[in-house]
Amino acid sequence: MRLPLLLPLLLPLALPLTPWRSVKAQEGPAPVVPTPMVPAPPPLLPPPLPGLGQVLPPGERPDPSLEAALRQRLFDGPFDLVPGKEPDPDGTEWQQARTKGVRPLCAEVGEMRYLHTAVDLDGDGQPEVVAAVVGSYACGSRGCSLFVFRRALSGLELVNELDLFESPLTIDGQSRYGWQNLTMPAALALGGPPGELVHLVFDGRRYGRSDTALPQAPPGATSVVLQMEPVPFEQLGHPLPCAP
Repeated sequence: MRLPLLLPLLLPLALPLTPWRSVKAQEGPAPVVPTPMVPAPPPLLPPPLPGLGQVLPPGERPDPSLEAALRQRLFDGPFDLVPGKEPDPDGTEWQQARTKGVRPLCAEVGEMRYLHTAVDLDGDGQPEVVAAVVGSYACGSRGCSLFVFRRALSGLELVNELDLFESPLTIDGQSRYGWQNLTMPAALALGGPPGELVHLVFDGRRYGRSDTALPQAPPGATSVVLQMEPVPFEQLGHPLPCAP
């Protein structure tokens, strides 16, 4: 037998094979590539308030939801019954009627018209509705009726009603409790000389006339929110119908 002669040739085949390693594996683990940093998005900022120095466009179309809200306040609003309180002779007819506990019918008070615009007064991105009602029933010696509404799920929600609107109604970038201050010319019935402004400031619940003097805005720094053009009554805004 020639087996002993073949052992040297078969021995290497019986030995365990050394695992094959690539040159790359011998160099160590692959380097970890850092994930590039993605910059965080900028924080969401509240929408800018109306730019100063401009005239906000009035509502060009009638607003049925606003008309319904105005009729409700003018004819179905709560009475202002205070013992011993006399109606303000300088107030509007509808406010005098509420003081007397009387609700006249819409068809009995003559024609009324309204002007309206949308402006974000509290900076929440949702515009409020500012409306002025004109007509013998809605105007007095101090001015005409001014209403501020905010939009809610149930419809328009009243923020304020005032009976001293004088055109133009403006904002000047100043605010209180997050709501823009409103300014308008002082009516003679309010004791204001020509050129003086009435400042309406928010007290946390509603607008009211400021009892303290506020700094005047520089020329060109105000925006006109609502104004009545010198046109005939029949051409002001939109008619306020007595029914939808």
